[in-house]
Amino acid sequence: MIEPLQDIVRHWGMDPTSFKTLLLHPNVTEVKAGGKTFYLKRSVYSSFENRMEELYLTDYLMSHHLNVESPLLTCSQLPYVKEGEQIYSLYKALEGTPLKEWSADSLTNAGAYLATLHLILKDYRCHYETKGWEIESHVTEWVKELGTESIGIRGLVILSKMKGWEHSYRCLPHQFVHSDYNSGNILMQGEEVCGIIDFERIRTAPRITDIGYFLAGMLKAVPKEKKDESMKWILAFMKGYERHAPLTAGEKRILPSIVILFLLQYAFLTYHQGYSEAGASFMDFIEELLASAHFHGVFQYEKEKLE
Repeated sequence: MIEPLQDIVRHWGMDPTSFKTLLLHPNVTEVKAGGKTFYLKRSVYSSFENRMEELYLTDYLMSHHLNVESPLLTCSQLPYVKEGEQIYSLYKALEGTPLKEWSADSLTNAGAYLATLHLILKDYRCHYETKGWEIESHVTEWVKELGTESIGIRGLVILSKMKGWEHSYRCLPHQFVHSDYNSGNILMQGEEVCGIIDFERIRTAPRITDIGYFLAGMLKAVPKEKKDESMKWILAFMKGYERHAPLTAGEKRILPSIVILFLLQYAFLTYHQGYSEAGASFMDFIEELLASAHFHGVFQYEKEKLE
């Protein structure tokens, strides 16, 4: 495997000294060359247009002083190398470490950084057609596939209790969003955010979709013994976001449903992967959230509480 990768990396004029595939991300290989660290990413379902749009968009963000991961140009001045059906892009490693330890300060800063990103992306004009983030269809597809099983039936009941959010959500302004804003893609130095990586999956959607995705990922990963702290951490993240880009009353009203939708996706995926007990336990957690006035109320805070 090393020799083909060496040939690929030489398209960037590099003579690499080592390769190491990341255990949790088998499509990403750490490359050492010239005393520096780079990441070679392999995509199967990408395209010329996707890779060019990523280049234009990340250049745009850097011109607005955001520290983001951007594809390097090959000797042919392209941001990728195509090998058969696979596309490879190379990125210089950014400083910082992924957000692993949550605290009120780190989450507030993560929320603020996302708000800044959204404000800048709001004015971005794409060069190629960009896909919409169809979060509702993803859930309904899972329900259809698992409809005769217990978890699918429970999911259908949850969705029936959430009726009414769809029309309001579709009427919200759509813009470019990151669509993978999670703790692994947020780089930190201490409690401060110092960069964002992985813009390969850029999509268009209402901005609260990015917020709901992050919060669902955070809730999914909260240890059982710390579930009681979840609402405090949600509030910390929202505090940072709202200081830069206040949400409308309509966005706040819909946001809990978006969080639940992403949690349902996680539950269905977990079950589909063979972890039926974990999937069922996750559904218990979702049902508790849906019935929790505290969960819905945490998004309806007054502005004074954010100061």
